[in-house]
Amino acid sequence: MTGTAAIDLRDLIPSDLPDGREVVAEGLALGEKVDIGESLYCKEKGVKSEREWREIAREKGIPCTCMNIGLSTWDETRDALENIYEDALIRGVRPPDRFNLIAERRMGLPKDRRADAPQETGPCLWDEKDWWELTQTVPIQPEAADNMIGGPGSLDNALDALKVGITCIGVLSQYTWRWPYWDDETSQVVSVVKAAAVLASKKADGVVFDSYLEDGYPGVFHDYASYIGWAMLERYVAEELIGAAYANSWGGLTQNPVIKSAVTLALEEVNPNRVPISFLQGDTIGYTPDLDANMAVVANDLMLSKMTDLRYRLGTAPLAVPVTELERIPDWKEVAQVQTISRKCEEYLPMLQEYIDWGKIESLRDRLVVGGRQFFTTAIKTMREMHVDVNDPAQVLIVMKLLGPEKCEELFGVGERDDNYLRGHKPVLETDLVRQTMEKRAELLQSVSKLGPDARLKDKKIIVASTDVHEFAKFLLTSTLESVGSNVVDFGINRDPEDIVKVALETGADSIVITTHNGVARTFGTTLIERMKEAGVSSSVFMGGVLNEDVEGSDVPVDVRNHLHELGISTPESLEDLLGALG
Repeated sequence: MTGTAAIDLRDLIPSDLPDGREVVAEGLALGEKVDIGESLYCKEKGVKSEREWREIAREKGIPCTCMNIGLSTWDETRDALENIYEDALIRGVRPPDRFNLIAERRMGLPKDRRADAPQETGPCLWDEKDWWELTQTVPIQPEAADNMIGGPGSLDNALDALKVGITCIGVLSQYTWRWPYWDDETSQVVSVVKAAAVLASKKADGVVFDSYLEDGYPGVFHDYASYIGWAMLERYVAEELIGAAYANSWGGLTQNPVIKSAVTLALEEVNPNRVPISFLQGDTIGYTPDLDANMAVVANDLMLSKMTDLRYRLGTAPLAVPVTELERIPDWKEVAQVQTISRKCEEYLPMLQEYIDWGKIESLRDRLVVGGRQFFTTAIKTMREMHVDVNDPAQVLIVMKLLGPEKCEELFGVGERDDNYLRGHKPVLETDLVRQTMEKRAELLQSVSKLGPDARLKDKKIIVASTDVHEFAKFLLTSTLESVGSNVVDFGINRDPEDIVKVALETGADSIVITTHNGVARTFGTTLIERMKEAGVSSSVFMGGVLNEDVEGSDVPVDVRNHLHELGISTPESLEDLLGALG
């Protein structure tokens, strides 16, 4: 295979990584000591777990729904849940079946590290009462979702979630992330494996280990066939090596509803145990600042997702995205609004089902399944040939993580070899986000070319970094700056201010460009400027993206541009403005 000779996967395994099978045994033993609580939702449905109800619902053709929620604090989030539940009853629609708790990243750290870590947007659960209220506030079933499993605090979260009756816990894909001020890869992967084993000990009770694919490397893959292959790798580790029940969730980075339907069916095709797909995330890339226009995006996205679910008896839960999400964290009324739209869409499904050409969607599904299976087979074969123990879950996970998304697709990608494509393969089916990003890149480069050369930008040393996992915003920045001749230092994603200052000092950077989307603009900017002053770094600083943050006294994050300006940080409105400011 082209390119593999330059990489020895065995070299990626840290010397201090313990045998993953021993870690699994420890987790199974811990899990046996845990009693699973009972949630209001499961009590109302008369079931032991959310999975049990989903399996009943899919056989009876009962549609389920899901929502994301995570306001500034748990108290505010709890109040929002009560309001959303009551709002549904008042409107005469069934309340949502489940919610994904979108906790802030501190929850991914061990308990003793959370209080001192930087605050981000979203709630933290600080004590047993907070956890208990997750399942006992309203009869809507929670998933312990973002930042629960994946980080170095995974084991703590898995145990706490089970005790209060949460039976679907994620997010496996987030093990590829870097957590704030945490660089110990070994302890992070060990915590993930041990937490997964705790869930495996409760498999017979209906406990499910969820993975929202786009929070991991599939979110930056170029080929949907790679999505399927990556999901198969995750399922192999979770089910075959650890013994847990594994579920996918996905969909936020896909706008085309036909493609979303085909990929969903492909994921189901490689799901031999038919663990219900946890949820189908609504479209998050089709929104614009026009909130009315976004209503059409919601309805269009929901209809085919719901029809696919019912026709193929998937037992999933489509997730409607509030129309304001592009700008800020939605408030409870905005979440309730799209939940009502979601329920009302269900009334139209019987009128439309027979007019969909399912044969075309199934044909596309079949192509993706073939490609995904080839991706998986190639990955396992390559690891085995390079003496990675493919029966050790810790080794497989850490190799996949440290290889990175680009190399994963370059080495295991299944499309026809073609060096005209960034990953060296012509995709079986190019992802919507890559297509949109490349179109945006072409527009930007054309726009930049019309501006004419700017000698002030040539060879200028510029650091580009992201505060979170958003890879493509950073890609657009680096592409544009490189096109005008700047010397770009791509410092990657999930970076801490101290790391950026260190690199600025080492490289003598003229400027630092930060992209941020996780509600930390003010805190991150303040810390960055303080550390720069301490180190004597005089680089100019620019920030873009979602420039808001939680502040005391406000129900939703507020714009912090003025505060950033007071710090001396520029906030250009566009890439063209950024180029002008840099020049």
